[in-house]
Amino acid sequence: MDNFGGGMIEVQDLRKSYGKTQAVAGLSFRVEPGEVVGLLGPNGAGKTTTMEILEGLRRPDGGRALVLGRDVSKGLQPVRTRIGIVLQSSALLERATVGELMRLYRLMYPEPQDGTALLQRVGLAEKTDAQVGSLSGGQKQRLAMALAIAGNPDLLFLDEPTANLDPQGRALLWDMVRERVAGTGRAALLTTHSMEEAQALCSRVAIVDHGRLLAVGTPAALVNEHCPGAHVSFETEAQAPVETFAGVEGFQSLEPQPGRSRVHFAAPRLEPLLASLMAAQVAHGFAIENLSVERSTLGDVFLKLTGRELRDA
Repeated sequence: MDNFGGGMIEVQDLRKSYGKTQAVAGLSFRVEPGEVVGLLGPNGAGKTTTMEILEGLRRPDGGRALVLGRDVSKGLQPVRTRIGIVLQSSALLERATVGELMRLYRLMYPEPQDGTALLQRVGLAEKTDAQVGSLSGGQKQRLAMALAIAGNPDLLFLDEPTANLDPQGRALLWDMVRERVAGTGRAALLTTHSMEEAQALCSRVAIVDHGRLLAVGTPAALVNEHCPGAHVSFETEAQAPVETFAGVEGFQSLEPQPGRSRVHFAAPRLEPLLASLMAAQVAHGFAIENLSVERSTLGDVFLKLTGRELRDA
């Protein structure tokens, strides 16, 4: 890896095994200032182990990893106050009140943010005196986000941060991450099973499986590389013969419907397909109605690279 040591997170040939199981098998990637990088993979892909190593919770068996310039194998204590963490299932003190936890977290950092404003932002201002154990799952997750940024950190680790959130809570957290990172020189590393979340939040994504890196890049670049093109369909007259469309690249099928037909195409490039359809329409005089265009998504890339089999662990 060139210029090792210049990013917010640097991972080079990282390895970690549990007995005969190799959880992380030579993983390399980096997170630059101003980036939200998504670590995507099926269950058992090595995401959680990688995150725990980078958070200083586990020691790697081999390779190197730097977090804010600090070698994780030497401990992260010198940079701990510059890091915020949101766990998938936050183990918060259930009998403490929301306000007590916020005050406790702010005491751990040299330049904390306004705790009252943070609780207001995550919709918990009226819960200041409520015990954490009385909160709903979504409220606890919003509190975890507020606590993670209470210390004004430079780097966020977000492990499935919206797993318990409704659409409003998810949108709020996305906004908070964007505001935290965009144009600030800060950064975040995110794990998620939501392709929508990765596409909405991440500057780049790293897709991993069996502890190895399969692909890395912007969501758009990965789609263009691995699943380019689009699926196009439209309705036309029932009497339109198959031969009318068979000469157009990407033609898949003509599906008869009552009084009409629906025509389906799949092409590696959308623009040439649409141009060919317009030319064929002029030549043969058929109608194009109820046109539907579905571009490939990051989810299509994920399934292509990692497979469709179910994973339980």
